[in-house]
Amino acid sequence: MADPRRITPEEHGEAHALLVRAVTDPDWQAASQALDDLMRMLLVVRWLLEAEDRLPKREPRRNG
Repeated sequence: MADPRRITPEEHGEAHALLVRAVTDPDWQAASQALDDLMRMLLVVRWLLEAEDRLPKREPRRNG
């Protein structure tokens, strides 16, 4: 499987902010929207990783 640690610091910060907002926002509609946005972000990452796994594997290059 592809390395999920390749998320950029900006994407990591955005995901963290959405999680904090979903858990702590007293406005349930804002919290719900943040949770929806976070789940959408995680689904996209999952789809990209799955698509990458389906790509043909390349042989290592040989010097010579």
